[in-house]
Amino acid sequence: MRIVLEAVFWVCAGLLFVHYVGYPAVLAVLPARRRRQEEPAPGGWPVVSVLIAARNEEKVIGARLDNIRSQNYPGTIEILVGSDASTDATDAIVAARAGEGVTLVRSETRSGKPRIIQMLARRARGQVFVFTDADTVFVPDTVRELVAPLGDPSVGCVDGSRRNSLSTETCESAYWKYEKWIKGLCSRLGAVLGATGAVFSLRREAFMPLSEDRADDFELAVMARIAVYDCIFAPGAVAMEPAPDDKAQYRRLVRIVSWMSTSCMKLAWKAVSAGRPLIALQLFVHKVLRWKTGFMVLAATAAAGLLWHPWPYAAAFSLLMLFHLAAAAGAASHGGLPGKMLFPYYFWLMNSASMAGLLRALGRRPVETWERKKAAGSP
Repeated sequence: MRIVLEAVFWVCAGLLFVHYVGYPAVLAVLPARRRRQEEPAPGGWPVVSVLIAARNEEKVIGARLDNIRSQNYPGTIEILVGSDASTDATDAIVAARAGEGVTLVRSETRSGKPRIIQMLARRARGQVFVFTDADTVFVPDTVRELVAPLGDPSVGCVDGSRRNSLSTETCESAYWKYEKWIKGLCSRLGAVLGATGAVFSLRREAFMPLSEDRADDFELAVMARIAVYDCIFAPGAVAMEPAPDDKAQYRRLVRIVSWMSTSCMKLAWKAVSAGRPLIALQLFVHKVLRWKTGFMVLAATAAAGLLWHPWPYAAAFSLLMLFHLAAAAGAASHGGLPGKMLFPYYFWLMNSASMAGLLRALGRRPVETWERKKAAGSP
């Protein structure tokens, strides 16, 4: 029995080390790829199709269209809005902009974002697709920043940076600080894994959904990698987005992981079949280990507590229990503790959502559709 407990503890500790220490270290020491830095000549900027999947977005869609139309982009931008059976005034607001380079594409039944994106892509005429959300605000040069790196023919996908537009620290803003650091390391190698749904671009020929009913941001970026395109990170392509409250963030994370975990297995198989096994390995280390972190931390805590002696197990158990108690204190304070002290709470909020998402995926109950949620501080 003791041998089994020791194996559980050290396997979990080793996998956590690989994900949080070993993986970033390897990314940091690998040599960066050289990039062509030239921007298109005046008049040579490609036509861009901005694709927005929307569901009951009457409060924000007008301002979103204005924000895109005001971008500092030297070429032509067309905007396509896919209404996922909206029941409010979203369709009317978009349709009223028909003379401003805006096209409404409506689905009469709830389809989910991936299917809506497929519909929009079929109607788009741009050489570059830019993907974003209805409640997002681009800084003025975002579209330009998403398109310029595509001047290098080896680049197929450009990921942007999503920022919390609220002044407070939230679970998602804390997560994105870490994710932005990892994306920067991956970008040096052209190996960004996945994309940010609120702000990323693809060259048209790199748009390769896994199937007719899938077009998730994560999948599209990885499929571009499998097709031997590079995926890079453009920190200057910034999308501001209000963060939802903790409950809404939890639900969104459950939905994302329940969908993406299935995608991950499909993409890993695609990568191996295409002779790209390193992408499959990256999917395991970067995504699968992250989603399983909660299970591994709980298993390591239980194993260390049951082992107790010698002292390293007692020390590990004590430190882990302090971490869990700090998370409970953060939850009890309803976010009232100083930002740094909320890290254990944010850690468990995210990882409990990942655990729930994985269980939904294993039960074949992924969450495919979404509803408009109030942002933190909204009335």
